[in-house]
Amino acid sequence: MDLIDFINRNYIEGIISDTSYNHFDMITYVIILFAGVYAVQKLLKKLRIKVDEEFVIATIPYIFMGSVFRVIEDSDLLKPPVKYFFITPLIFFVIFAICFGTLLLTRYLEKIRKIKNYIHTYAIAGVVLSLAGIAILIYYGSSNWNPGILVYSLVPAVILTEIVRRVSPAIGMTYLRSRMYSFAVFSFMLDSFTTYIGVDLFGYINKHPFSSFLTSIFGTGAVLIPLSLILVILIIVMLEKDSREDQDEKYMLTLTLIVLGFSMGARNLLAMAFGV
Repeated sequence: MDLIDFINRNYIEGIISDTSYNHFDMITYVIILFAGVYAVQKLLKKLRIKVDEEFVIATIPYIFMGSVFRVIEDSDLLKPPVKYFFITPLIFFVIFAICFGTLLLTRYLEKIRKIKNYIHTYAIAGVVLSLAGIAILIYYGSSNWNPGILVYSLVPAVILTEIVRRVSPAIGMTYLRSRMYSFAVFSFMLDSFTTYIGVDLFGYINKHPFSSFLTSIFGTGAVLIPLSLILVILIIVMLEKDSREDQDEKYMLTLTLIVLGFSMGARNLLAMAFGV
């Protein structure tokens, strides 16, 4: 197999056919993600854009927007070659372009005093774009609407997140009560619950090699729920311990954590809710 065949088989075919990830493309996409996070962190610092908890929370609507657009593609509402831009990894670049472009625009509008607070306008724009995508899904997919999925997935994810928030002071982890970390925990819980429900109860196929491996060993996707909870808390503990001198790094890595959990969890939730 030469290099061209290798790239076609492990990367290009996966995008065109929208098949399950393999070990090669999964590792590559993770590397691209973290390299991108590092580059964005440096760029934001150069542009003097403050990276804090408010910035992280304001960016969450764009993560949700990415999930909405991904489900629109899953619904076969887009045709080639446009649909390829809404499949991993190309969708990362599309959402980043929209997100970063909106951030720069709102900051400029604040600078010329057209708006009072760019970060609030930035967040609102993300919400509007997400709602526009939801409207498209409702219009074209309302016949397959399954609202029960929202209850089965969201309620237990919210309950577990709230338990973590309430218990955290007693175990010396009060920082887990912050909006940012609470949403990171919720993101991983949503991903694990939707994966369990989708694979075990609705017959969906898990496209991620590692979680598929764990599910096959234990015979159920339910194993992902406690493992995801432990994993996200351990990562947050490490972020708090190792990033005290570089707060920008802590916030950017937490945002990355939310991207990894919430993008997949929201996509799973929407796909099942709309019967995709």
